[in-house]
Amino acid sequence: MTSNFTTQPIAANWGADPEFCDFAGLNSRFGIGRSLGYILIERGDIKSKVLRRRGNIKGKRLIDCASVREYIGKQSDETHPRLSRVCQKANRVSRQKRAERERD
Repeated sequence: MTSNFTTQPIAANWGADPEFCDFAGLNSRFGIGRSLGYILIERGDIKSKVLRRRGNIKGKRLIDCASVREYIGKQSDETHPRLSRVCQKANRVSRQKRAERERD
């Protein structure tokens, strides 16, 4: 008699990536919070739709995942040299202050 058990973990997979997601999905899938999401929608960088019943003011906003992927793909991975220097200095100061706190 054979058993049908496995020791391998089983991951839930609902198939292909969704076409739309809500703000919780935007955060979990892309790391984009609600505030930034609304800013990107307002600027036209990403697309969204609102589902609501006829005559209702409130509804459910859904974000087009393809437009989010396109927006992220267009972003440059280069950092402006001046900004890079500012960040390096801030990190150096932060490390120095942390070291001073640990000595005390």
